[in-house]
Amino acid sequence: MEQQESRIPVLRVRALPTSTNAYGRVQAGWLMSQIDMAGSLDAERLSRGPVTTVAVNAFQFAAPIMLGDVVDMYVERLRIGQKSITLKISVEAERMDGAHVRITEVIATFVAVDREGKSRLLGDA
Repeated sequence: MEQQESRIPVLRVRALPTSTNAYGRVQAGWLMSQIDMAGSLDAERLSRGPVTTVAVNAFQFAAPIMLGDVVDMYVERLRIGQKSITLKISVEAERMDGAHVRITEVIATFVAVDREGKSRLLGDA
């Protein structure tokens, strides 16, 4: 996979032993947490306040993430509503040998919330 130099990942993290199973492959729950973090960072920036994840489509692994891989998450804004933001979060891994591998992509929707956890308009923090 050819790396696109113009893209900047929202989040980069290394797969450590605590995130892998007994076979040295990253567990799906760890990756879902990282995907949620990447999406939340972008949605919080756009909404200027807290957000909550309300939907995530199913995701499939095109390749495993291995122990030591650097995992990059890229965010593309698909839809911006009055209270919600829908994002495409693409995940790639940089292997120890420098190869870049597409892992998965997820469509996730975040809703801006106030301090009581009720939905609010974007930008009204």
